[in-house]
Amino acid sequence: MPRSKSVITINFRPAATRWLLLLPALLAILCAWFAVRWYVGNVIAEYAPTPDQGGVEMAQVAVRWAPDDPLTHWRLASFEEKNFSAENLAVAIQEYQLAVKASPYDYRYWMELGHALEAAGDRESSEKALRRAVELAPHYSHPLWQYGNVLLREGRIDEGFRQLSKAADADDSMCPPVFGLAYQLFGNDLDKIVSALPASSVRMRLAIDLIKAGSFDQASHVLRTVNVGDRKAQAALTDEMLKSLLESKQYRAALSLLREFDPDPSQLPNPEHFWNGGFEQPLVPQDPKPFHWMINSRAQAQIGVDPHAHSGSGSLRIIFAAPNKLERVAVSQTIIVEPDTQYRIQFYQRTDKLVSASTPVVVITDGISNEWLASAPPAPSGNTDWQLATLTFKTKPKIDGISIGIFRSGCGEQPICPIFGTVWYDDFDIQRVSGPSPANRNSRAGNK
Repeated sequence: MPRSKSVITINFRPAATRWLLLLPALLAILCAWFAVRWYVGNVIAEYAPTPDQGGVEMAQVAVRWAPDDPLTHWRLASFEEKNFSAENLAVAIQEYQLAVKASPYDYRYWMELGHALEAAGDRESSEKALRRAVELAPHYSHPLWQYGNVLLREGRIDEGFRQLSKAADADDSMCPPVFGLAYQLFGNDLDKIVSALPASSVRMRLAIDLIKAGSFDQASHVLRTVNVGDRKAQAALTDEMLKSLLESKQYRAALSLLREFDPDPSQLPNPEHFWNGGFEQPLVPQDPKPFHWMINSRAQAQIGVDPHAHSGSGSLRIIFAAPNKLERVAVSQTIIVEPDTQYRIQFYQRTDKLVSASTPVVVITDGISNEWLASAPPAPSGNTDWQLATLTFKTKPKIDGISIGIFRSGCGEQPICPIFGTVWYDDFDIQRVSGPSPANRNSRAGNK
């Protein structure tokens, strides 16, 4: 028997069925329409011209196209606010309020609303809006800055500076204006300024600014208000402060700061002492520690520690192979001294096959001006055994650092001044001869 075929027929005649099938398409079209309106309104708001070129009208069109987009209300409000009239300011506040309503968790709209409310004279509402902005973005500098300024204008100085200090702590670019406000309000009363800025990082930046301005005693006073634990937690600021002290030639203060934070304080020198003057410890090329030997070995002057020593187990050896002019050898050390004090430095040197019209000479220079204070006799030519060299000098007032380095004596008018051979140095020692302190000090002990 032939099989019977079954056919299913769907009847689309009932209106309800047809509308049910069309509903998804209609919803899609409706959603697309709103999306397009939002997009168009957003684009118009984003690229609207300035108010004097029809920007207000364009922003109004953007609001009509995207009434629920906070950006369109913010753009119209910002344009209205720039027109500087009470009527326009009222419109601006209304638009900012609509922006806040559309996006209640965006601190930027609350911040703009607070600014406009203060301009309109409603400080109470302004403070509430800015406080809300700070609550939404407690670590952002701009709402903290605006909120702090509003509090200052209300006469709430302590509360205002707490917010300003937080702003400067969050963004170091805020430090200069915050410090400027503090100086305007408190003058040169450093204790009041420090008290108004409780954040440790802000106080450290204030100290750095004072160092750069040459107010070293004030900087030290500010730094003492920050406990050691907080200073250690601010490693980057500590490094910046150390750099500022060294650039300002405040060597004793720099060493004191290093003693607080260096992981191995035993690797730091004492004032009026050479560091590793007997070369018993290795030399580190381009050593980052500021009071160690600074060396830069190169082909023309090869620098290193040699076991052939005057005493102990090491000496400084320099192998010269310079067919052209070599004015200075890259060896130096900064030593902390007392101002206006007489010193004597002694060391030993020997040579091997040293040939030059200008042999190396040890020179003491002023730590600030780099002026030569004294120079030792040049290293003798040829082959010589260890010889004692002595030089005396007096430091200048208010200067607490000197530098010892190796130069070459003049070659006259010769454009080429070669040098070949080897020079050794050992047992550098500094002694105080006379000065403010009644006790003479000898740094030699314990430095070999």
